[in-house]
Amino acid sequence: MRQKTLKVFNGGMKFYALAVMALAALTACTNDGAGEVLNNETAEVRMTFSPYDVEPMTRANNASGLTRADGVTRAAVADYATRLDVWIYDGNTEVQAVHQESTDEDFASLSVRLEKSKTYTVYAVAHKAAGVATLSDGVVSWPDDKVTHSFFYSQTFSPATTTTLSCLMERMVGNFRLEITDAVPADVVRLTIDMGESPTRWDVGGFGVNAVSRVSSIPLTAGSTPTASVFIIADGDEAESYDITVTAYDGEDAVVQQRVFEDVPIRAGYRSTYRGAFFTSGVVTMTFTTNDWMDYETVDF
Repeated sequence: MRQKTLKVFNGGMKFYALAVMALAALTACTNDGAGEVLNNETAEVRMTFSPYDVEPMTRANNASGLTRADGVTRAAVADYATRLDVWIYDGNTEVQAVHQESTDEDFASLSVRLEKSKTYTVYAVAHKAAGVATLSDGVVSWPDDKVTHSFFYSQTFSPATTTTLSCLMERMVGNFRLEITDAVPADVVRLTIDMGESPTRWDVGGFGVNAVSRVSSIPLTAGSTPTASVFIIADGDEAESYDITVTAYDGEDAVVQQRVFEDVPIRAGYRSTYRGAFFTSGVVTMTFTTNDWMDYETVDF
């Protein structure tokens, strides 16, 4: 009985050992296969961001017959923004979000690994807000709904055919710029720019939403000739007219001077400059200039 029992036990041990070896071999094959699948079905996608193309608008350049493409250079995001927020979506599902600051070594560039079988959409905003932008239900918002110099980019792509994206960002804002040529009086301490109702958030479909009354307050120094600037989310295809009220206050919040600039054209990527003596009266004239923005007329008041 002992020999029979021992024989059966030994046979069981051999079967058990063979089963363990087979399972180990199967596991090894499965792991190797998974690695091959990962490598075959995903791709590393590299993205680099820049705010827009800059072309010097000089007579020499125009006279030479250069086309726009001939004279284009790529500007750096860090020259215009302190933050870059990027979201990658698979349909309506966020796959990955990246938030960078201009102090980061890899600012305005990133690499992500994505599945080749899928199609993704990347959304990105570059801006100067105090904190990270958020994207929810297709709408980008900033801390305290404060609008700063901001750029936007979106692109749908498949990692099966695209592994490098050169993301040329476009301004989503227009700029109202006030250049005061006479000295700030001794009793004036601040300036407000009332834009009326304007958007504070950006729909990724390409338009501003959440219009509210916006007033920007800017401290002033007596004796200086300051420049004040505000950004308004605007349509990139056509201009919208704004009546902008600029008011100077003294230390007791009494109004020292106020001017209303009517029908100011605001358009994404364009700047409207008003230049002149703010605290003293003068004749209003207009001239036309160009700058790194596509400028509307400069209004001398």
